[in-house]
Amino acid sequence: MRRGISAFIISMMMLVPGCLSSGPDDVFYGEDISPPIPVDEFILIDEEGEYVAMSEFSGKVVVVAFLFTRCPDICPVVSANLAFIAEELGEQHGSEVQILTVTVDPWTDNSTILENYATSRSLEWPHLTGSVEELEPVWMNFDVGLATYDTDLDNDGVADGFDSCPETPEGEEVDGNGCGKETQQPEGDVTVKHHPLDYWVDHTTGTIIVDKQMQQRGWWGDTDWNPELVLEDIKSLIAEQ
Repeated sequence: MRRGISAFIISMMMLVPGCLSSGPDDVFYGEDISPPIPVDEFILIDEEGEYVAMSEFSGKVVVVAFLFTRCPDICPVVSANLAFIAEELGEQHGSEVQILTVTVDPWTDNSTILENYATSRSLEWPHLTGSVEELEPVWMNFDVGLATYDTDLDNDGVADGFDSCPETPEGEEVDGNGCGKETQQPEGDVTVKHHPLDYWVDHTTGTIIVDKQMQQRGWWGDTDWNPELVLEDIKSLIAEQ
């Protein structure tokens, strides 16, 4: 079944279901993509500033995750899960399997930012970015639901997606989490740093497993990840001729 709404419109919120497969003809532990969806060719830039083409990985199983470096919650977890997958695959990672991370925040995630993100987490696979025009067709091809917003309901200068304290007293100076420096700080020393960005990215997507023929075959929602079972899905595609 199709994963959800196939559109990327930046100004509109999308919802994509993240349930596990449950049909009688399921092949994978994650959600089967049936019929398979062909991957369109794309060329993006990695964290080292080098061009990377999807076609370079034809003949390998490719695991594609859509993340962004400012994501405070699920993205670091998915990155850690992917690192586990890479470690468990051993020499098969790079020879028979390729992991790719594609940003959904090209406004911030340039090569330098992505390199810092990958290096600090010891993530040894390409982290890709590009212009919005280059990324939009990739998001569409992989059914990425994406929205940006810059709402600030308590008018404290911190976009609501970053704001840990949504009811800051009017006029009070805040820290980088949007919490009042006088009334909303935890006990003890607090490092205060106002966040310079005034927008937030919300993406509803998952990790897509692509077979050796460049067909999208399996999908895992960000909150459904079970690394051991994702690994089993990957191995089942490695075994396919």
